Amino acid sequence: MKKFNFWWLLLLVPIFFGAFVAITEPIPEFERAVFDTLQKLPKFFYYPLFGLTELGGTIGVVTVTVLIFVLSIIFKKFFTVGLPVALTVIISRIVNVCLKALVDRPRPEFKLFPNETETSFPSGHSQNNMALYIALLLVLLLIVKRQDIRNWLKCLLIALPIIIGITRLYFGVHYISDVLAGWSVGALLAIVIHTLYFKVLNWKETRKCI
Repeated sequence: MKKFNFWWLLLLVPIFFGAFVAITEPIPEFERAVFDTLQKLPKFFYYPLFGLTELGGTIGVVTVTVLIFVLSIIFKKFFTVGLPVALTVIISRIVNVCLKALVDRPRPEFKLFPNETETSFPSGHSQNNMALYIALLLVLLLIVKRQDIRNWLKCLLIALPIIIGITRLYFGVHYISDVLAGWSVGALLAIVIHTLYFKVLNWKETRKCI
């Protein structure tokens, strides 16, 4: 098991920056500017982005997590794939709820979905999907040895939560600081949980051999 790379702690920067912006009044101009810029995209982007934002919602995340969980049991990878991914998703959701309650930032007034009433910081879609897909990537990289497949996995599983986060900006339901902090919290949780989980797992396996 590789030692924890403390350079990943740089992910704390957008978290603290986002929290600072979230509790500062008035809302910085760049927060609205991102939404205005994305609204200039051609109209045919609406439905693909809507589909991706739905994929990143609670039902989508739960469905993907359950699918991974079931497949890990079928392929006998429960303790190395299914369990650590599921734990990461559950912990991420708990952390997101706590952070939202702590910061208590209202949703943007320019949001396109009026039914989005949960507080804004950090973005749950951005955080929970980053946590899910980075957790999945980390466990798959322990299994997959072919470099070309590893590269494709990195591209896909990093790009997907990033695009889902961008959809939240497109629909105006989050500020850019919400999304940046969400990505960072999700990635950091995935890395820390992965590191601790496999340290414990390796320790238990070592104890069995004694």
